[in-house]
Amino acid sequence: MKTTLLTLLFAFSIIQFNAQCSENGTNFGNNTTTASYNITGDVSITLNTNNTVTLNLGSNFSTASGPDVRAYFVNSEGKTNAEIRNSLISNLDNFQFGIINPNGAQTFTTAIPAGKDITKFDTIFFYCLQFNAFWDFGSITPFNSDSCSVLSVEDTFLSKISFYPNPTKDKIHFSNPTSVSAEIRIFTILGKQVFYQSKITEKTIDVSSFNKGIYIIKLDTDGKSKTQKLVIN
Repeated sequence: MKTTLLTLLFAFSIIQFNAQCSENGTNFGNNTTTASYNITGDVSITLNTNNTVTLNLGSNFSTASGPDVRAYFVNSEGKTNAEIRNSLISNLDNFQFGIINPNGAQTFTTAIPAGKDITKFDTIFFYCLQFNAFWDFGSITPFNSDSCSVLSVEDTFLSKISFYPNPTKDKIHFSNPTSVSAEIRIFTILGKQVFYQSKITEKTIDVSSFNKGIYIIKLDTDGKSKTQKLVIN
């Protein structure tokens, strides 16, 4: 039983974190005031299938040590390098990866905040939030549906499929286009399939006969998957 559970969770982790596309950061060295703050080494951004992005800092990554140096993903909105360099982070369209170490390999994964269009984000921005001090920034080629399969039409459909309420006692309701050709499966936490439907044709599924507990809902379309936890109480 434990083996089945671990196998299922491992499979779901592969589905959720299987990276589809990555872009390298370039053109660092924009701190013209304090050269030691400038970023050197390998920096890249990966867009994942589960609506998250990962910042990868290579083993050769290096910058000056600071008390609270954080990495951000920024939508430059057409600003010049000077305008970005002179902006407070609070004045930039951004979301945060986390506090970095000054040297060595590091990885940060964060969910794309609701309402953020990831195809607009093009700048990796390093900033000391404690002192409101600019560190450095570099650019990436923005992700788009032509170069990145995560942003394909099928994935856009999957991202729109959601259900409620959660937790529930008897029914779940899907808010999605009824034309989406997505298979739906529901598994117990131990990996037993308890529900299957070849296409979401109805917006309501009756789960009143299920035992109380935690379940996994898995949606599949054209080789792409989305999973989410369901609680029945």
